[in-house]
Amino acid sequence: MVEFSEEDLVNIYRIVKEYLDDLPEDMDDWYHGHSDFDEEPVDRREVEMLLGKIGTGLSGEVRVELDKDFLRKKYHPYNNDVDEDVYEIIGDGLGSLKSIEIEYFSMEKGEFVRRVVDVYYKSKRYVIGFCHLRKAIRKFKTSRIGSAKLTGNEYEIPLDFKKDNY
Repeated sequence: MVEFSEEDLVNIYRIVKEYLDDLPEDMDDWYHGHSDFDEEPVDRREVEMLLGKIGTGLSGEVRVELDKDFLRKKYHPYNNDVDEDVYEIIGDGLGSLKSIEIEYFSMEKGEFVRRVVDVYYKSKRYVIGFCHLRKAIRKFKTSRIGSAKLTGNEYEIPLDFKKDNY
């Protein structure tokens, strides 16, 4: 039996986590871009199980911090990748004037925070709207919105709202 130090496990965890993050969610997409490739990638579920096993050798705090670091990298301010499904729901909220519930990534906390937002303006870079949590108009980086869903709450955009003020 091979023994690994915690430092070894941290490095192995990082390597496997990066591999997992690079695997496509939908293998059909992967095959479409790699039709002449001889090897298939490892099954995503197997990599997730391996990552879980490696993680059991780490202290809970170390594992949580590693996972937060990966999320911070994914939602880094220089990353402008927008989830198209999320963007469509944001547009639906603005178009129907119905609040949306979002999971917004907090760089400081390294985790998602649930917010209910009345969308006043949207672009691929920013969403501006009334945040029910903060009870104020806030600006959200669109690429840091991990999920979104419509609520049944209707709202009106204030007549004096100007996106350039935010």
